[in-house]
Amino acid sequence: MESDGSVRGWRRSPMVKIRIPASTSNLGPGFDCLGLAFSIYNTFDISLSDHDELVNVEEQYNNPDNLFLKAYHAAGQYCGCDDHIRAVFDCAIPVSRGLGSSASLTCGGISAYALLHEGKLTGQEALELSTRLEGHPDNAAPALFGGLTASINEGSVMTQKMPLSPDWIYTLYIPDVEVSTAEARRALPDAYSRQIAVTNSAHAILLTKALADGDLELLKTASVDHIHEPYRKAFIPHFDEVKALAVKDTGGVFLISGSGSTCISISLSHLSQAVRDALNAYEEKWHIMETRPAFQGAGYFKEETWHPIF
Repeated sequence: MESDGSVRGWRRSPMVKIRIPASTSNLGPGFDCLGLAFSIYNTFDISLSDHDELVNVEEQYNNPDNLFLKAYHAAGQYCGCDDHIRAVFDCAIPVSRGLGSSASLTCGGISAYALLHEGKLTGQEALELSTRLEGHPDNAAPALFGGLTASINEGSVMTQKMPLSPDWIYTLYIPDVEVSTAEARRALPDAYSRQIAVTNSAHAILLTKALADGDLELLKTASVDHIHEPYRKAFIPHFDEVKALAVKDTGGVFLISGSGSTCISISLSHLSQAVRDALNAYEEKWHIMETRPAFQGAGYFKEETWHPIF
């Protein structure tokens, strides 16, 4: 997953367009390990500058603490050649909804540095940096490399892309409710029983098999989580009701995306218009969106097509 040198020469370009996909993490039992990129993007037009400038960014985030900017300078310090960037933001990933918006900004800043500095960062170095800034690699890996990823951080970060059946239908359920990742983490126990650890590990392994094979019956068993969903669902209004409606209508599984508030169903059938209308009638007005996996992660636009940065 290292750069192949295809980014060389962009330093001389006045403006480059890059994009980073949204991502869901955990996928039920794969806590802090599994991640999947979706075809929803934060896009940035970038160029080198004599001072930092962020365009189309809300005033409260337009400062040196901006995640994109912090990541850009972290990459520069790592490479021993820090400078400045102009970036025009066009962000489609919902914020504080469990769809990897912070990872997209962090990976965006690191990818921007790599692209504007002729491949000084490899994919592995970008993953290590983004994990250090994010705290865990489950969103960073799919944001950088695309697809379904399994990752672990044990001093150094390892990630592998996993096979994925083309038959699945992914539906996002996005309520008008924000969930703080830090608050959602504080809700989790400090320790779990041996039986929960064994069961969740088995489910995570079988989950990857089900996703690869398009095996819905296996997915129904393997997607059950005991580590975080029982505690985080309290942050999502009407979670049990919405889950029951979605599962009955699609015949699939219903999971919390990251720490929420977005939920996701994985199924072989589309959600009906009747259930869409019913969910929109809730006070928190659930926005429903079908999406598809993004098999390319961080990318740059050249000659009318998108190319991988790493």
